[in-house]
Amino acid sequence: MMERLVEIAGAPDEPERYTTPLSLTSQFFFCGLPLRLDSYRGCAFQCSFCYARYRGGNSPTPNIVPADPNTLRRTFDRALRDDTAPGTIGQFLRHRVPIHFGGMSDPFQPIESRVGVTRRFLETLRDFSYPTVISTRSTDAATAPFLELLAEMRFVVVQFSFVSTRNDLSERLEPHTPPPTRLLATMAKLARHGLPVTCRWQPYVPGVSEPAEEFVRRISDAGASHISLEHLKLPVEKRHPLWPVLASGAGMDLDAYYRSAGARLDGREKVLPAAAKLPAILAVRSAAHDCGLSFGVADNELQYLSDHGCCCSGVDRFPGFDGWFKHQFAHAVRLCRGERIVYGSIARYWTPTGSVDRWM
Repeated sequence: MMERLVEIAGAPDEPERYTTPLSLTSQFFFCGLPLRLDSYRGCAFQCSFCYARYRGGNSPTPNIVPADPNTLRRTFDRALRDDTAPGTIGQFLRHRVPIHFGGMSDPFQPIESRVGVTRRFLETLRDFSYPTVISTRSTDAATAPFLELLAEMRFVVVQFSFVSTRNDLSERLEPHTPPPTRLLATMAKLARHGLPVTCRWQPYVPGVSEPAEEFVRRISDAGASHISLEHLKLPVEKRHPLWPVLASGAGMDLDAYYRSAGARLDGREKVLPAAAKLPAILAVRSAAHDCGLSFGVADNELQYLSDHGCCCSGVDRFPGFDGWFKHQFAHAVRLCRGERIVYGSIARYWTPTGSVDRWM
């Protein structure tokens, strides 16, 4: 497994530290969960489709850099001790905007067993009773000491990400992650312990992913209460590790399909237009409702089709998550559905003061 500490030259006993584990996602103007927490920079799972490998200070190399395990507690102490401090992150914490833990890397990746930053962060979040959504593709969330820690947290949702519920397809697209059958068993174990578990189908790959009914039935049987869907953003860089996988016969000629469907260039990725995404979204939503699950859309322009207000995650359906961030475009679209979209629809909701330039 690709995971190792990056050490500072000349100081082998002092590992490099990831200095911005708690920050705002660049999607904060669309997202109800803009506070992003990562215990590590870089991810050993190295999923072939992962957008984060080239974003947010991450590196497409095997190097994994841990955060200072004490930094989160210091941030909480500082933010809550002085309720007039102007820092943007502190303002979000004082308003108890939920944290998304695992936005750019998996908190339970293999290095955690040696370094323990995720455990320390979870202890801090538990001690402050802070609402937290954990994203993972790991089975370790249901093992000691994490299962006990999660059970002690008052406000927590564990969200498992899947590219497929089929082991063979997952093995091609994400060969360094546990197979879906083990992830489903992990979800079921957490659900039996009374922990809220949800699922993010990310990415949905047109012409490659299994039928909606098959996917949704399996995650429903594992105890998930909510599912969200996000389509694949096709990388432009031909050096991106997804291209060899696609060339090896993982499915249709996606490059040709995206061109024919009118995909637009968004940064370093090709993104399908809304009309091309809609059939899969409606199919998954229908399958989710048939199984008694709520549904969310993670494709920004279609978030208004979600069952709940908090973007794709649906965490506003759980106690303690009412502080989700509402002063953002996607919520305005939802509130003005069928009418002219106006800023006044969200003007009454809290938003931090000061500049957000550093996150844009």
